[in-house]
Amino acid sequence: MTVRPLRFSRRTSIPLAAACVVANGLRETLRELLGAGCELAIGEPAAIPRDAWTILAADALLFLARGRPTDVVLVLPHADARRLVLRAFGETADGRTAPGYSTLEQHALARIAERCAAAFDPLCAERGGAVQPVSATQIPACVGYFDVRVSAPIALTLGVGIVRDLPAPAPAARLTSAHLADVGLEVHAEFAEGTIDAAAFFALAPGTLVRLDTKVGGPASLKVAGNRVASGIPGVVASRNAIRLHDVTGGNLL
Repeated sequence: MTVRPLRFSRRTSIPLAAACVVANGLRETLRELLGAGCELAIGEPAAIPRDAWTILAADALLFLARGRPTDVVLVLPHADARRLVLRAFGETADGRTAPGYSTLEQHALARIAERCAAAFDPLCAERGGAVQPVSATQIPACVGYFDVRVSAPIALTLGVGIVRDLPAPAPAARLTSAHLADVGLEVHAEFAEGTIDAAAFFALAPGTLVRLDTKVGGPASLKVAGNRVASGIPGVVASRNAIRLHDVTGGNLL
């Protein structure tokens, strides 16, 4: 048997469903801006290391949408920004490769980013203020990232990064005892318990005597799904093992 070394893999807090909603909002926004239907694919949300984010942000325009519970950064690579603004002005490729933009182009890209920010509501529902262009030094890291790759009517990639982890989603509703009245539950009664080391465990054989920590006649525990819900005194009723409960804590499970 080979035991592989443990490896910690960090995961993003961006739910895939929320990323899909954002991508759909971006598609509709681009359809309105470009005057044509958009074909796109979404990349799976992932945690992004600081060094990877630094490389990604260095070759792109960044637009920050502040909100709660997180801020969202729209990442627009320079080559894609050039294609996008030329398409918005109805122009063809101008041959420029440097990431410089005219004042008019900067305003156009900022307005496009502002329109796209409306799609970020699933990630930062309480957006505040206008979207601001920022530099890579102002956003040193993002904890989660996914991209939206547009193939038509023009080819471009829009990156979406979140600055702070999203909170875990709360349960949609609280179940009451009435909801679970007809649900069957398997219960376990533990009359004794103890611990043994690994060497003793592998040496177990028929006839082995295992000493337990629980005293004979001590209190028993009633468990559901591994959780202790009650304790009581073990006994026998009608030739069957039974427990007379004297401490019930199961109400907190619902």
